[in-house]
Amino acid sequence: MTDSSEIKILLVDDREDNLVSIQVILERDGYTFRKANSGQAALKILLTEIDFTLILMDVHMPNLNGFETAALIYERDKLKNIPIIFITANNNDNNAFKGYQTGAVDYIYKPINGDLLRAKVGVFVDLYRKNNQLRIQERKLLMINNELEDRVRTRTEELSKKNKELEANNKELSKVNNDLDNFIYTASHDLKAPISNIEGLITALFLEIDDDNPEFEKIRQMTTASIQKFKNTLNDLTEISKVQKENSDDVQIVHLNTLIEEIRLDIKSIIDKAKAQINLNLEVEEFKFSSKNMRSILYNLISNAVKYSSPERIPTVNVSTKVVSGYTILTVADNGLGINPAYKNKLFGMFKRLHDHVEGSGIGLYIVKRIIENNGGKIEVESELNVGTTFKVYFKNVKQSKANKTVVNNEA
Repeated sequence: MTDSSEIKILLVDDREDNLVSIQVILERDGYTFRKANSGQAALKILLTEIDFTLILMDVHMPNLNGFETAALIYERDKLKNIPIIFITANNNDNNAFKGYQTGAVDYIYKPINGDLLRAKVGVFVDLYRKNNQLRIQERKLLMINNELEDRVRTRTEELSKKNKELEANNKELSKVNNDLDNFIYTASHDLKAPISNIEGLITALFLEIDDDNPEFEKIRQMTTASIQKFKNTLNDLTEISKVQKENSDDVQIVHLNTLIEEIRLDIKSIIDKAKAQINLNLEVEEFKFSSKNMRSILYNLISNAVKYSSPERIPTVNVSTKVVSGYTILTVADNGLGINPAYKNKLFGMFKRLHDHVEGSGIGLYIVKRIIENNGGKIEVESELNVGTTFKVYFKNVKQSKANKTVVNNEA
C-alpha cells in the first residue's frame, strides 16, 4: 500500500469496542482516524474538519441514528463529496435501500469481515487519491491557463501598441516618401530649363571660339557629354517620381502581340546588331492594365534581354504568359550573360548596374518593380552566370473573356 498519511477516516459508533476493533483492522494501512461516539459528536467534528476521505458509520445509534446523521451531513455542500459506508447488523433490503437514499455508497454487515472491510475501504481510498490527483492537475492546468492568458493578454497589448506605432510610422514614412517624390519631380522639372540655358550658352560660346586646337575639341566633347549625362539623370528622376505619382488613368485592354511588335520596331537596331531571336508563346494575349506601364515593363525586360546577350551564342528571348493559381505570369527568359548570385539582391535598386559594357541609367528594373508592386503584383528573377536570366512578373485578378481569350484585370 502506498503512503496513506493524507488519508483521514471518521469512525462513528456509539460503542467504543466497535470503534477500537475497526481502527485495529484498518490502522495497518497507515490511515489517520477521528472517532465519534454519536451522530451529534460526528456533526460537531465535521463543523471544523472537512478533509475526510471516508466516513464509516453505524446505523443503529441512540438519539440520532446513522441515516439521520448522514442526511444532516449531506445538507452541507462542503461535505457532499465525502463517501459514507454504513455498518449494520441488520441485513435487510429495505434498510439498505433507505441507506442508499440517504447517500450511502456501500454497506458493511456485522460481524465485520476484516479483509472485506479493508478491501472496500481501499477502493474508496484509491478513488480518493485519483480524484485528488485530478484536482491537483486541474489546479495546475488552471494556473497554466491563467498564466498563458496573462501572457497572451500582455503580448496582445504589446502587439497592439507596436501596430499603432508601426501604423503611425508608416503614415509618417508615406508622407516623407510623398514629399521626397514631390521634391524629386519638382527639382528635376525646374532644373531642365537652367540646364537647357547652360547648354545653349556653351554651344554659342563654342561657335564663337574658332580654335583648331585638339585640346579645345576634347574639352568641348567632354562638356557636351557631361551636359547630356546631367539631362539624362534629370529625365530618369522625372520618370521615377512619375511612376509613384501617376494613377494609371490609361487603364485599357492591352494587346500584347501589338505592344511587343511596337517594341521590336523601337529596338530594331540592337536586335539586328545582336541577331537576336524573340519568340512568343502567349496563353494570355490581352491585359486590362495601364498601357504605358505595360509597355514600360515589356520594353525594359525585352531590351535588357537583347542588350545583355552573350557573344558566344545567338541571343534568344522567349516571352510567354500563362495562368497559375490566381495569377497570370508574364515570363521573359534569355540565354545571355546571366547575373552573379552575389549581385542578385541589388538588381532592382535605383541606379544599379551590373554590367558596364552596355549604356544605361540603371533605373529600368527599379521602375518595373515599382509599377508591378504598386498594382499588387510581384516580380521574381532566376539567373545563372553565363547561362541566362528569367524574369517572372505576377499579375493578380485573372478573368476569362467571352471570346475564350484570357484577360487580366489589374487596374491600379
